[in-house]
Amino acid sequence: MVTSIPLGSITLPGHRAPAAGFEAPFEMLGACHERVERMLALLARLQQHVLARGWDESVASAARDVMRYFDLAAPLHHEDEERHVFPPLLAGDDAVLRRVVQ
Repeated sequence: MVTSIPLGSITLPGHRAPAAGFEAPFEMLGACHERVERMLALLARLQQHVLARGWDESVASAARDVMRYFDLAAPLHHEDEERHVFPPLLAGDDAVLRRVVQ
């Protein structure tokens, strides 16, 4: 018998991060990075579950949620960084920081 892994109630993964908005852009991006870390941790748990117990509906559901997160939220996050974070850093006076961003 395949036992379900306790994955919690996942609607759109990663929405437990602290709320941050455009008035605090770096906090907002930090919250997004926390969600990415949680998604990667969930993938690791899913892998272990599948190896130990096999595939079941809870794994399928969680895997769909992870894919939805990376298909929808991650590209928007990347675009935000490209449009709003990197240009001011590249325009700054700190040569070391500019090299890191490039």
